[in-house]
Amino acid sequence: MAAEPRRLSQPGEQEIWDLSLQETMKLGLKNSEIIRESGTFLSPNNRLLANPEFTASVFNPAIQETNVQFGQRGVDAASADFDATFSSSMTWGGSQRVLRNQNFNIPAGEVFDEDTGRFRASLSKITGAGTQFSLSHNWDYLQNDAKNANQVEFLSSFFGTPQAPTRGLQMRHPLLAGAGTEYTRIAGPRLGRFGGATSIVGVNQGVMISRINNDISLSDFEAAIRNLVKDIEDLYWDLHLAYRVYHTQKVAWTVPNRPGEWSRAIPAGRRRKGPVAGQLFRDQGSYRGSSIRPLLRRIPTPPSRRTAGQRRPHHPSFRRTDHRAIQPRLEGQPGRRIDQAGRIATAKMGNQEPAVPADCGRQPDRPPFDVVAGYNVNGYGDDLFGQSKRVNRSAYGTLADGNFNSWEAGLQFSMPLGMRTARAQVRNLELRLAKARKALDEQEIEISHELAAAFQSLDRAWATAQIGFNRRKAASESVRAYQAEYENGRTSADLLLRAQVSLAQAEIAYVSSLVDYNKAIAELEYRKGTSLAHNNVHLAEGPWNDQAAYRDALRRAEARSHGSQSKLLHAEPEPIVEPFEQEAPGQQAPAPPSRRSHGTGR
Repeated sequence: MAAEPRRLSQPGEQEIWDLSLQETMKLGLKNSEIIRESGTFLSPNNRLLANPEFTASVFNPAIQETNVQFGQRGVDAASADFDATFSSSMTWGGSQRVLRNQNFNIPAGEVFDEDTGRFRASLSKITGAGTQFSLSHNWDYLQNDAKNANQVEFLSSFFGTPQAPTRGLQMRHPLLAGAGTEYTRIAGPRLGRFGGATSIVGVNQGVMISRINNDISLSDFEAAIRNLVKDIEDLYWDLHLAYRVYHTQKVAWTVPNRPGEWSRAIPAGRRRKGPVAGQLFRDQGSYRGSSIRPLLRRIPTPPSRRTAGQRRPHHPSFRRTDHRAIQPRLEGQPGRRIDQAGRIATAKMGNQEPAVPADCGRQPDRPPFDVVAGYNVNGYGDDLFGQSKRVNRSAYGTLADGNFNSWEAGLQFSMPLGMRTARAQVRNLELRLAKARKALDEQEIEISHELAAAFQSLDRAWATAQIGFNRRKAASESVRAYQAEYENGRTSADLLLRAQVSLAQAEIAYVSSLVDYNKAIAELEYRKGTSLAHNNVHLAEGPWNDQAAYRDALRRAEARSHGSQSKLLHAEPEPIVEPFEQEAPGQQAPAPPSRRSHGTGR
């Protein structure tokens, strides 16, 4: 159960926590399995209440990894298309019917008794090139009341049929639609689902698309964590501002309420007579006291605590302990690659989803044209097993002899005239790719503008902080001067009170400028896409041994350096990942690697 809300009339006991920014960040990330969004509290569009299925959480990458829905399948679900499938069935049947005509030397009107059995077993497998292999083993059994021994060899027998041979091996390989490893790893095997109807399942069901979907899910999760870190840091500085404003107003309130102490400190000959000075002090004390209590509402509100990861029921108050001021260097920052921005990385991975199917060439609008082949061996006998000198007595014996063979080979072709569905699918992929590339260009421009605005905001916040510091210094000196004049009886109380008000306002303005400056730094790191590294937050995808990874990279680099390049080899299918440029524009290229290692580690 939640504790009673804290109110101004009943504040209750307050437990003060001295938290640094790093501790606040750790606490917030630890308690954010479900990632909340800033600004959604009390909003009708609160996704956590309206649609929690689409709320970011630490479970999303694993959910995507295990997804089985079309178009959003994980790697395991996409790889399952290439798993071998085993199926088996065994059925028995019997029938008794009256013969209307003479058959099997049984007069009309007699009862014909027949028992049947059927056994089916098959093992099918689809390869990476789209070829489908199937190995089958079948038996049919028949026993009836045929009385003429010359018409049937056995009253009961095991045999195979042309439709279900006893042992068969079939192969189907696509030549046009769905042919090749490149198409299969992108679109998935054509022969695996719905009879190869790509208009139903599309051409984005392959393992490569599933890996891209997983990468997009990880990138979305990283973006959600980046937003959470940004919200926590903003709330941290807002909390600091609320405390400083409250402290400043409280100090400004206590000073006018001590006019008697000031009067006793002033010599009797220099005291001003009359109730005007005391009335001014009381009036200012009442005014400033009325402005203090509403400030408590800002320290901190429940949604701020939940966003920061606080779950304690007794509502402790947080107090900032970081007093650092960092001025980042602006030189060279605009030249950094905006690829570090998480939204650009997500957009580039999202562009691969329509781009990779489009790289299938004209596969979707090609008609199905397959080569088929099969080889069958049949068995026949009265008994399934057993030994006998009589011919065809054992069914498995005749199967082992391999005397009853059959084979087939041919081509199968089918094409809907016009192929409008296939052509529309190709055109749709091309249009989606064109839109994605254009959107990526606009996103890069938009992020560059956001980065420039963040630089301008940081520079403006730094200048404002300097002005605020000078203003506070001047206001403090003014208060000391007026206080000395008042104590000597050379000035009135209203001028001293005005100087104190000016000092309080200057103090609040200075603290606000410092908070804006720190928030501008956080905004700059956020726009650059380096806010996680700036706050020492690192995401782990799973158990990772960096030392073993470096050793493997060095071993592969040495293998490449001592190998000879063959001009007769080429990569098939073509790689989809371009080499990553490590150096940023305007930076000096790194020194060449030593002779021991000639590979580039990623």
